[in-house]
Amino acid sequence: MKNLYNIDDWSDVSYLRLGEILLESGKINLMHLSMVLDIQRFQKMPFGEILVSMKVINENDLKQALIVQKFIQKRCKNE
Repeated sequence: MKNLYNIDDWSDVSYLRLGEILLESGKINLMHLSMVLDIQRFQKMPFGEILVSMKVINENDLKQALIVQKFIQKRCKNE
Protein backbone atom coordinates (compact mmCIF):
# COMPACT_ATOMS: atom_id res chain seq x y z
CA MET A 1 0.00 0.00 0.00
CA LYS A 2 1.27 3.45 -0.86
CA ASN A 3 1.04 6.51 1.39
CA LEU A 4 -1.18 9.09 -0.30
CA TYR A 5 0.66 11.86 1.54
CA ASN A 6 4.21 10.76 0.61
CA ILE A 7 4.86 11.67 -3.01
CA ASP A 8 8.04 9.56 -3.06
CA ASP A 9 5.89 6.43 -2.71
CA TRP A 10 4.51 7.13 -6.18
CA SER A 11 7.76 7.44 -8.14
CA ASP A 12 7.40 3.96 -9.69
CA VAL A 13 3.72 4.24 -10.66
CA SER A 14 2.59 4.67 -14.25
CA TYR A 15 -1.20 4.64 -13.94
CA LEU A 16 -3.10 7.88 -13.94
CA ARG A 17 -6.68 7.17 -12.90
CA LEU A 18 -7.85 8.70 -9.67
CA GLY A 19 -9.63 5.51 -8.63
CA GLU A 20 -6.45 3.48 -9.02
CA ILE A 21 -4.52 5.96 -6.90
CA LEU A 22 -7.14 5.87 -4.16
CA LEU A 23 -7.28 2.07 -4.30
CA GLU A 24 -3.51 1.73 -4.08
CA SER A 25 -3.41 4.10 -1.11
CA GLY A 26 -6.13 2.15 0.71
CA LYS A 27 -8.51 5.12 0.81
CA ILE A 28 -11.18 3.20 -1.11
CA ASN A 29 -11.90 -0.44 -1.84
CA LEU A 30 -13.30 -2.25 -4.87
CA MET A 31 -16.86 -1.90 -3.57
CA HIS A 32 -16.48 1.89 -3.40
CA LEU A 33 -14.99 1.93 -6.90
CA SER A 34 -17.89 -0.09 -8.27
CA MET A 35 -20.48 2.10 -6.54
CA VAL A 36 -18.96 5.30 -7.91
CA LEU A 37 -18.77 3.92 -11.44
CA ASP A 38 -22.45 2.91 -11.21
CA ILE A 39 -23.41 6.37 -9.96
CA GLN A 40 -21.46 7.99 -12.80
CA ARG A 41 -23.60 6.13 -15.32
CA PHE A 42 -26.60 8.18 -14.20
CA GLN A 43 -25.06 11.36 -12.85
CA LYS A 44 -22.39 13.45 -14.53
CA MET A 45 -20.38 14.04 -11.35
CA PRO A 46 -16.61 13.81 -11.06
CA PHE A 47 -15.29 10.60 -9.49
CA GLY A 48 -13.73 12.30 -6.47
CA GLU A 49 -16.75 14.48 -5.75
CA ILE A 50 -18.94 11.39 -5.53
CA LEU A 51 -16.58 9.81 -3.00
CA VAL A 52 -16.54 12.99 -0.92
CA SER A 53 -20.34 13.26 -1.03
CA MET A 54 -20.55 9.61 0.09
CA LYS A 55 -18.12 10.48 2.93
CA VAL A 56 -15.75 7.72 1.83
CA ILE A 57 -12.87 10.20 1.56
CA ASN A 58 -12.53 13.79 2.70
CA GLU A 59 -11.61 16.92 0.72
CA ASN A 60 -7.96 16.71 1.82
CA ASP A 61 -7.68 13.12 0.56
CA LEU A 62 -9.18 14.16 -2.77
CA LYS A 63 -6.84 17.13 -3.13
CA GLN A 64 -3.82 14.98 -2.28
CA ALA A 65 -4.87 12.23 -4.71
CA LEU A 66 -5.16 14.87 -7.45
CA ILE A 67 -1.65 16.12 -6.56
CA VAL A 68 -0.35 12.55 -6.87
CA GLN A 69 -2.17 12.17 -10.20
CA LYS A 70 -0.53 15.35 -11.56
CA PHE A 71 2.86 14.19 -10.27
CA ILE A 72 2.47 10.89 -12.13
CA GLN A 73 1.29 12.63 -15.31
CA LYS A 74 4.23 15.03 -15.24
CA ARG A 75 6.75 12.27 -14.57
CA CYS A 76 5.35 10.05 -17.33
CA LYS A 77 5.37 12.96 -19.77
CA ASN A 78 9.05 13.65 -19.05
CA GLU A 79 10.13 10.02 -19.53
